[in-house]
Amino acid sequence: MPPDTSKHLASRHAVKRVLDRQKVVTVSKRFDHGHVTTRVLVGGEYYEVDNRQLDLLEMGRSPAQLGIEPVAHH
Repeated sequence: MPPDTSKHLASRHAVKRVLDRQKVVTVSKRFDHGHVTTRVLVGGEYYEVDNRQLDLLEMGRSPAQLGIEPVAHH
């Protein structure tokens, strides 16, 4: 009986999706009058995002898709 390659291929595709997903690193959080701003590092660039944008980045959206620009880091 031939080996079931469909499970193996599905597993390989799942690993590839995880490895291809962008890495979002939280650098800092600022709390100001009930509003949270998070500075993240994505693809070698720093961005300041709100909670919704952070969620979208972590789900795989790119900064370009969200229309956010990198900020200068200090």
